[in-house]
Amino acid sequence: MALPLGMDAQSRAEQSLYGKTMKNFTVKSADKFLKKYPKSVYAPRITQMKDSILLAQFLEANTSKLTPQEAMAVAGEALCAVGWKHDGVERVLALDPGLSLRILSPDGTLVEQRSIPVYTMEEEGNDLQLVTPMEVIAPFGPKRNYVHFAYRIGNNEYVEALYQVQEDLAHQALFYGKSLGDGRIEGQSPEMMAGAQPSAEVSWLTGRLRENEALIPIAQADVLTDQAIDWWLKKNPKAETTASKLVFGRLDPESSIAQKCKDSAKEKGKSVRVAVFDIRGYTVICAVSTKDGEYTLVWCEPVCRNKKTDKYIRSYFFENDGTTLDVVYYKGNTTFKNKISLTGQTIRHLK
Repeated sequence: MALPLGMDAQSRAEQSLYGKTMKNFTVKSADKFLKKYPKSVYAPRITQMKDSILLAQFLEANTSKLTPQEAMAVAGEALCAVGWKHDGVERVLALDPGLSLRILSPDGTLVEQRSIPVYTMEEEGNDLQLVTPMEVIAPFGPKRNYVHFAYRIGNNEYVEALYQVQEDLAHQALFYGKSLGDGRIEGQSPEMMAGAQPSAEVSWLTGRLRENEALIPIAQADVLTDQAIDWWLKKNPKAETTASKLVFGRLDPESSIAQKCKDSAKEKGKSVRVAVFDIRGYTVICAVSTKDGEYTLVWCEPVCRNKKTDKYIRSYFFENDGTTLDVVYYKGNTTFKNKISLTGQTIRHLK
């Protein structure tokens, strides 16, 4: 057998041990050779073969043979379940509502109970739905296994998660914002914001968020606008019907609603100027103080989609006092008016 270039320069003893090592190759025989001839030209090949054996042994000891169906049969009433093997010990991980986690033996005996934190910006009690069931993956190399899954909180939040079982450590990345009604969410992720220095796990998770076409990032200025509109609507639930009082909202000057008001034509009142325009699916009345430049959200309603059947603002003007704003609506062939006091934050609905 012809030897590779340079190998014929090795001593007979080295070549003899190499032949014996290759004939009955084991990790022990590889270590014996490498200890005696660490700088041998044979060392890279023996090291590679040794690493291959160690990897195969690791995978054998840390790869569950349980199918998801078999794991679910053991888990009972769980959201999902997966087989998990570590150092040769087989387990079943059962994920329950609220992200509580049961660790079971293959015969169903409870070994341990844990809880994975729910990552949410919302109040507690919103519906949690599993989107991607648990799966065992190795995103950073074959010797580091993680459990991956994804879930939604209501309609407005989506979370990708990696869980390290041995360390009982969860890494999560959140996307939250406004539901578009077809499964898509328009919003942002705290983990994607400029200046963040995420771990390798969180970087991998945010990559998943970016690849998800159902998650649509928006500018921070629009986020501030959406938050302001949501706040106003919650504070004024009967504004369009029976309300006599309104709660105005102070606007962040960096919001897109404040920026659009700045560039819009305005009606001049006493110490205030007012603009009416459509933004983010709503028609708004925005006021800016001529004293301190502060922006205020006075009014908000869904934008008119059909001027033949829906109401819309046709005109607006200040009365002589400079503080009462008359807002004239058209709906089909009828007109009506709202009178809004900017000083008293009151409204009168006139037919």
